[in-house]
Amino acid sequence: MQNANEIVPRVWLGNRFAAMDEKWLKENNVTVIFNCTKDLPFHPSMTTRYRVPVDDNLEPAEINNMTRWSPEIAYKVLREYKTGKTILIHCAAGMQRSAAVMTIFLITLTGETAPVLMSHIRRKRPITFVPQANFRKSIEYYDALYHTDIQPNIRK
Repeated sequence: MQNANEIVPRVWLGNRFAAMDEKWLKENNVTVIFNCTKDLPFHPSMTTRYRVPVDDNLEPAEINNMTRWSPEIAYKVLREYKTGKTILIHCAAGMQRSAAVMTIFLITLTGETAPVLMSHIRRKRPITFVPQANFRKSIEYYDALYHTDIQPNIRK
């Protein structure tokens, strides 16, 4: 399995090894990092970086953290994406936290529903959401929020 996979053009989903691989970061023009851990370091060359401080331990408090952060995460990833930058969203293994953040971002980018997007992500990076989506409640919360409150109010 690769350390990172491109889910949509210019947005990669990966693990801690991709995030620390200077050669890979340069080859793929990654200039923005979203680190979905509380403690993994950032590569020193990355100057545009965000931390999503969530543990993947299935504790309700951590699920609530992801839920609470989801609107801000979606906005920040989308803002960086719209400037044309290449982004890596990662956690330790690139399976759960970062995949949840990717889903939340893609809901905002595409307007598609979470189940469709989670399937797309799994096709691109098969280890995601295995054996289940640990942050499903957070994803479902944001999916409902986006489709009932945010999307209907976006000016066309």
